Amino acid sequence: MLFKIAHGCPNCGHEISDTRLAQGLPCETCLPELKNHPCQALEENRKLLGFEPFCRVEKELVRFQEAFEKALGLKPSSLQLSWAKRLFLGESFAIVAPTGTGKTTFGLLSLLLLPGKNLILVPTRLLCEQLAARLLEMAEKIGLQRSILAYRGRKKEKEAFLSGDYEILVATSAFMYKQAEEFQKASFSLVFVDDVDAFLKNSRHVETLFKILGFTEEELSLALKKGKTPEDYERLKIIRSRAGRGQLLLSSATLKPRGARLALFQNLLGFDIQRAVSSLRNITDTYEVLTRERLLQRATELIKVLGSGGLVFLSEEFGKDRVEDVTQFLRSQGIKAISYLEEKPEKLMARLRAGEFEVAVGLSHLSNPLVRGIDLPEILRYAVFVGVPKHVFPLKLEDTPARLQNLLSALLPLFENDDQLTALSYLRYLKSYFTLRAEDLHRYPRLAKRIREIRNFLEKHLNDPAFQERLKQSEEVFLEETDDGLRVVVGDAATYLQASGRVSRLSAGRVLPGLSLVLAEDSKAFVSLVHRLTFFLGEPPAFIPLSKLDLAEESRKLTEARKDTRKGQTLEVKSTLLVVESPHKARTIASFWGRPSQRRLGSLTVYEIPTENGLLMVTASLGHVFNLSRRRGIFGVQKADGAFVPIFDTIKRCRETGEELIDPEEVRERCPGEVLDKGEILSALSRLAFTVDEVFIGSDPDAEGEKIAYDLFITLRPFQRNIKRLEFHEVTPRALKEALSTPRDFNLPRVKAQLARRVADRWVGFTLSRYLWRVFSRRGLSAGRVQTPVLGWVIERAREASRRKYRLSFYLSGRRFDREFEDAKEARRAFEKLSTLKWHLLEFREETLQAPPPFTTDSVLEEAHARLGLSSRKTMELLQQLFESGLITYHRTDSTRVSEAGRFQVARPYIEKTLGAEYFRPRGWADSGAHEAIRPTRPWDTGELRSRVAHGLLHLEEERTAIRLYDLIFRRFMASQCRNTVVKKARLLFKAEDFKWEEEVPVEILVQGFEKFWDRIELFSPEGSAQPEKVTLSAISAVPLFTEGTLVQEMKRRGLGRPSTYAEIVSTLLHRHYVKPIKAGRLVPTHLGKEVYETLRQAFPHYVSEEFTRELETLMDRIEEGQSDWQEVCITLKELVKNEDPSSI
Repeated sequence: MLFKIAHGCPNCGHEISDTRLAQGLPCETCLPELKNHPCQALEENRKLLGFEPFCRVEKELVRFQEAFEKALGLKPSSLQLSWAKRLFLGESFAIVAPTGTGKTTFGLLSLLLLPGKNLILVPTRLLCEQLAARLLEMAEKIGLQRSILAYRGRKKEKEAFLSGDYEILVATSAFMYKQAEEFQKASFSLVFVDDVDAFLKNSRHVETLFKILGFTEEELSLALKKGKTPEDYERLKIIRSRAGRGQLLLSSATLKPRGARLALFQNLLGFDIQRAVSSLRNITDTYEVLTRERLLQRATELIKVLGSGGLVFLSEEFGKDRVEDVTQFLRSQGIKAISYLEEKPEKLMARLRAGEFEVAVGLSHLSNPLVRGIDLPEILRYAVFVGVPKHVFPLKLEDTPARLQNLLSALLPLFENDDQLTALSYLRYLKSYFTLRAEDLHRYPRLAKRIREIRNFLEKHLNDPAFQERLKQSEEVFLEETDDGLRVVVGDAATYLQASGRVSRLSAGRVLPGLSLVLAEDSKAFVSLVHRLTFFLGEPPAFIPLSKLDLAEESRKLTEARKDTRKGQTLEVKSTLLVVESPHKARTIASFWGRPSQRRLGSLTVYEIPTENGLLMVTASLGHVFNLSRRRGIFGVQKADGAFVPIFDTIKRCRETGEELIDPEEVRERCPGEVLDKGEILSALSRLAFTVDEVFIGSDPDAEGEKIAYDLFITLRPFQRNIKRLEFHEVTPRALKEALSTPRDFNLPRVKAQLARRVADRWVGFTLSRYLWRVFSRRGLSAGRVQTPVLGWVIERAREASRRKYRLSFYLSGRRFDREFEDAKEARRAFEKLSTLKWHLLEFREETLQAPPPFTTDSVLEEAHARLGLSSRKTMELLQQLFESGLITYHRTDSTRVSEAGRFQVARPYIEKTLGAEYFRPRGWADSGAHEAIRPTRPWDTGELRSRVAHGLLHLEEERTAIRLYDLIFRRFMASQCRNTVVKKARLLFKAEDFKWEEEVPVEILVQGFEKFWDRIELFSPEGSAQPEKVTLSAISAVPLFTEGTLVQEMKRRGLGRPSTYAEIVSTLLHRHYVKPIKAGRLVPTHLGKEVYETLRQAFPHYVSEEFTRELETLMDRIEEGQSDWQEVCITLKELVKNEDPSSI
């Protein structure tokens, strides 16, 4: 046993050890003897309390599985079991899953198994008849006697409905609306809406549905009210929690919701009606460059080899007029082709599904129905692009916001300085008006004026010879000469991704493979497309030459992969829950696979997205969930059976005061209003964990993150057996997928080390702080294990800095020289004689300047303060944001190690592209270790970042400052992977009468290297002015006062604190007014700080000494390495706290 949770038993809510929880068991009071089946034992002993809903669901699940196997002759999928758990827990929810995952089957079985009157709503009477027949067949196989009524418009069916003579009603949405009053009287237990897309098209149907479920007109009005008050949200929360309403299941494969009535689902049932948009691709991208004249003939040859199941996309240049001509040409070649102009999308899909046509022909344009509106994963296998998908802009532009935005986006890298900032602001502006047509602009005069301003800005640059020269050098966008004059051409990545994505869809739990063939009539346009794809995908696409592909074999594989889908076979789909600390991190991770859907579960926001391996749910614990009790034992630690046992409880926050509380007694005494309890988050997480196949915990990769992960593990373990730890040091798709493939167990030595730190901080902090309260009669004072010795350093440094020395400064040839003196008189004499200064060149020599290492936590805090003026706290906040946005590696680190990925996937491409291959020098900096230095995760400079922000691909709070800090990290890392700089240095002899001294200064850069990114080298010109200029004499401190940055460096140098606590320690000293910043951010102690330190130094000389604190840090490091027992920390400190309650120690 490591510790106890005061109210952690999941069954009775009383005290329980982490060991019992880790075994998945309730406390000893609930279950004195270990049992294989806790539910059964608790029920027999009449102690089934908090476990009751979950134990009941387990029983229902057995019945569900048995019924499923009888009805269908096969076992339910894990995804269907997950839905069943949610159903039996009483949840209402939307099942948005691909075709082939058994949604309708699950819904029908649910109607049969749930007691009471149940209802299924479908779009048509034909479906009523078909589903009623399926229900009867399933009921017969299971051996259930259920009265099933299908309303198909007959008189006797209506009479049966009005008399209530049924248990399951199958009806159309239209019938429900006509008979709304009778439906509301029926008190349905479960309503299942199959094909919710059709249902949601009519807002009146939605309102009627909620009335059938038992909601009042007043409750509907409140849910739809705009500008809700906090009181309104509280009322909605109460409404959602009220029992006795009907349960709702919605089913859809391609949910595309619209309308204001969607707010009813979120506000009254707690889930959003929205579709997760997956960006998964399993496509072989190929290309072939050929002449324009050969395009159609080559397309014909490819289609004949590949056969049916194809889409043909004509380049925008073909235009709508030529679509029919191309379709006729393909038909003349014996290919069964249909154009998008001949049928509406729904009818066209039906005819393709029926096998009437082999290929459909459309345009490579985002608005084309074949690009966006076709969803036939089991039929469509390949896409042929006749001509590169691209945007073409004449130099005389139109006032169309979408086209102006596309052109601005493509030209962005070519703008310089202020013009680029202007272009970025225009991009942001146009984003809001992307769908506005040019012909509608006259209705908005101010907007039209701004659009003309943007057009003029672009036309001015496009007609500028210097800008045109830049265009000629660009690979991403280029100028093309035509009979009608010059035009700008840029690859259309968005259309290519959408169009090719039609042939690789998520179906039956996997991403079906597809083939894309780009027939490029222009190699420059193809290269432009590749560059634009790299920007949107974040990495280069893997195009392969068509000549290297065996088309017949590829076609066979594509067909084979679709066989199971066509048979209607349900494939296994796994549900996974990933818990991280912050909502930002959760949102970033979920977006790796597309645009996730959201649902609310209690106070949790859960993001759901399909992945290659199943359904991923991502949510956040909002940091730590437990803290040490303040009212139990000695500041939260008891002694039991000869060991020290910490007692934790859930973290609570008083909404009114913002104060953090732990114990229930504190809550009663200090928070009369609403309390936000992390216990609510844990309850929601437990419920969520119960419904999935596996849980991964992905908190930060350090000891603090490990303790958070372990706390979540023991809390969730009684509800889920399959829980693992994920460790990733950057929030990127590559790192996360690698972590998902290599989950690990929980690192107990790390947990013990964090436990030791927490107890040490609590015992030292509380004991010293309470002593200060008594001495000073002020409860706002605090002291800490590391904080107090560091305060002593600031006081000592200020004392040393009160001594003065003197600096003589002057300039020669524009370069500054300094000479320092200890004696004031000597400094004054040198100052007076400097007019006689002569200097001589003694010799030249070469020197190799070493590239700097990449940042660690301490060094980035120092540089961010020195160069950007950022406080330690602000820097850590921004670093956290950059990390959670996936832009930098983990920022709490003391390692300078750079991984292979950092060296060769981040540094090399950027350095080789911007400076040349000869500048790249890969360095690992440290041999081994799990942690890395702080570095960028991709080869993106600040220009790229700003572009991504402008395009909406990236969002940063405090954007300007965050990008400046990122720039610091990026340049330092690139410098660390550059070759060393070689300089020529001159040794100079200075003489001013009887004063003489030597200095070495760089005079020439012989080999350029890291200085291109970091620290420009100031050169001295021997041929310049011989007389000193700007001569000054100033008194300076003998030693410099600490700044926040240099104080952190001192902590690192002297072995106090850790990367995770450096900023916190400095911030606390400032917050408590023990130190204050003066000019240039230098820190001096306050009178209070000096008094506090002296008081503590006299009362607790041992415990506030630097040596003791360092020894404690060393012991904790040994605990983390598994070399020492964490109890040693308690033994070391027990003398300090013995007077708090001697009987306990």
